[in-house]
Amino acid sequence: MYYFKFCIAIAIDLFDMTVGRLMFATPFLSEIIGVIAGCIMFGSKVLWYAIEAFDPTEQIDGFVPMATLIALKSAED
Repeated sequence: MYYFKFCIAIAIDLFDMTVGRLMFATPFLSEIIGVIAGCIMFGSKVLWYAIEAFDPTEQIDGFVPMATLIALKSAED
């Protein structure tokens, strides 16, 4: 089950890095989608994903795959 969640986390990050950057008119939409999906999969520790919402330029998304990092960290739990 973990690997399925891990693949979904990677897909969320890929969506956020590509299509999410094009949604500049609604910059928080991809972050909201990521936080909701992450909370369903990994619980409250995914709230760290919301840190990306504080970047109005949407540049952090291309360099920091937050959902994937949280999924990797949850493998240890």
